[in-house]
Amino acid sequence: MYAQVIAATLRILGFRAGPQDFPYDPRLTLPLILVAGGANAALFGQVLPLATALLMAAAMVGGTALVTRSVLRARAVPERFNQTFNALLATAAALTLVMLPLFAQVAPILRQVAENPELLEQDSGVRLPQGLAFLMNLINFWNFAVTAFVFRHAANVQLWLGVIIALILAFVVLFCVIFAGLFAGMLFGTGGSPTPPAVLG
Repeated sequence: MYAQVIAATLRILGFRAGPQDFPYDPRLTLPLILVAGGANAALFGQVLPLATALLMAAAMVGGTALVTRSVLRARAVPERFNQTFNALLATAAALTLVMLPLFAQVAPILRQVAENPELLEQDSGVRLPQGLAFLMNLINFWNFAVTAFVFRHAANVQLWLGVIIALILAFVVLFCVIFAGLFAGMLFGTGGSPTPPAVLG
């Protein structure tokens, strides 16, 4: 079963299959939630406390589930939720894992800025290596394109509507992550920028 999940994930990432080709099995959802949530927690955990990172990762998964279920219900195809949600989790987890070593090179700079915000006001500014920034932006764009592609097939809509749904998902997930970050700051007394470098959607 897991070999089929990996194969379907790679095909969706290559735009050669849709969520309808993802293995249907409700038992896959929890492991995929743990993998996707763990990957994002590992990403956030490079610059934020573990508790905050875990809460923000959970918010990303929850936001993705909320938008996916709402869109599919609106399109009168709620039975497609399992495959669509699992496909989104699997593809996002794969791209987040690819992002991890790249973000590890950026994390020290972000921690430095968090400790010394005045660095942003200096003439020299804080700059990321251009090649690294390009690769990270490319992965984020790839993730967005895959999300639009998945919703296009799952909701039976045209590509431009798939793009709009992907944008809505991105904003909802960003809101959930920011709220979770602020809540974690109040709950645990921790700080840090809640804006994610990559999202599930």
